[in-house]
Amino acid sequence: MLLFAVLGVHVVGFAYAQTQTITIDNAVQLFKDYLVRLGNPDLALHEVEEYQNNFYASYFEKSTGIFAFQMIIWKPGSIWTGGMMGNRVMTGIVMPEPGPNMMWNTKYGVMGGMMGIYRQTRSGNMTVTAEQAKALAQQYLDSNFPGETAGDANTYYGYYNIDVLKGGNPFGMLSVDGYTGQVWYHSWHGAYIQTITVSEVTPVPEFQHTTLALLLGLVLASIAFQMVRRLPRITESHRKHGFP
Repeated sequence: MLLFAVLGVHVVGFAYAQTQTITIDNAVQLFKDYLVRLGNPDLALHEVEEYQNNFYASYFEKSTGIFAFQMIIWKPGSIWTGGMMGNRVMTGIVMPEPGPNMMWNTKYGVMGGMMGIYRQTRSGNMTVTAEQAKALAQQYLDSNFPGETAGDANTYYGYYNIDVLKGGNPFGMLSVDGYTGQVWYHSWHGAYIQTITVSEVTPVPEFQHTTLALLLGLVLASIAFQMVRRLPRITESHRKHGFP
């Protein structure tokens, strides 16, 4: 097992030779192993998607229902596995997905969360809503990739990730900056192959708390209403027994 840090983020996996094959089951296990290495019980693996060039994984926070970060494993022989580190080092390694995951993520990203470069300019609630992000994504697709449609927007810290569909089927993905509305198409994946859902994303506690508060409020209001209705009878009973 190979474990080291790239830009302050731990990566883990095996160095696969260019003649070896990584299956999606191998990838799922590597992504799970990475989660164990992190040692954060609040994080969970949501989905693993296989593309022509790599395997992609999305992780989320169980306590908030917000997506945390995205990781990839480059396949042996992929054209994207060259560069300074070389093919044999890059393939089979769980590492942060490039692009928005590293540059726009205000909590877990290298630029936003770990180095804090964007904390002053990218702080507070995102000014772009999920609905607006989906609309911006569709505008981008209509202008650049006619025939492709934007799926639902998954909320990350600082941005939204949106699946791109073609003919109603998964085709690729893009991200929308939650503060500026900038669109970033993920061009490094290649053709979509398949998806394995590992665990479902839980509802955000804020919704649960709001629902509980609403129910509690209704119960208290009902009790108060019943007390008001009984007040005249209580007053009359006090008078009969000589109470003021």
